[in-house]
Amino acid sequence: MSIHQDLSIPVRERVGHPALRGWSEKDGTLFVQPPCELLETLVAVRVHVDACSEDDGPLQFVPATHMRGRIDAAEASRLRQEGPVVTCEVERGGALVMRPLALHASSKATGTSRRRVLHFVFGPPALPYGLRWEHHCDEE
Repeated sequence: MSIHQDLSIPVRERVGHPALRGWSEKDGTLFVQPPCELLETLVAVRVHVDACSEDDGPLQFVPATHMRGRIDAAEASRLRQEGPVVTCEVERGGALVMRPLALHASSKATGTSRRRVLHFVFGPPALPYGLRWEHHCDEE
């Protein structure tokens, strides 16, 4: 189980600016890693379609790591080893609210649940550097 931070956001098109890095594409959606100042404003809500107990590979967090900015792999591993690591079991229909910069991981499910989760990311309506969200709630 790989401990990590969520550092990328989905955007409509590529913008040339030195503060933007890590451009990638996944399933036809373009992603970029914006500066930490923007990442610190984001909140993710994970709505659980299925219950997620210990056997279902629940999300695990290292508390307060969302306040450390970007964390490299060696430091992430050290912080996880030092702990504590908190396991977040969630009932079906429940929601888990998190900061994407928090170090987190989930293990492979060993139970029978399908572990379906709807993941919503909320941030400022207007992005810096001429970026535009891939999907924006004010659009028709």
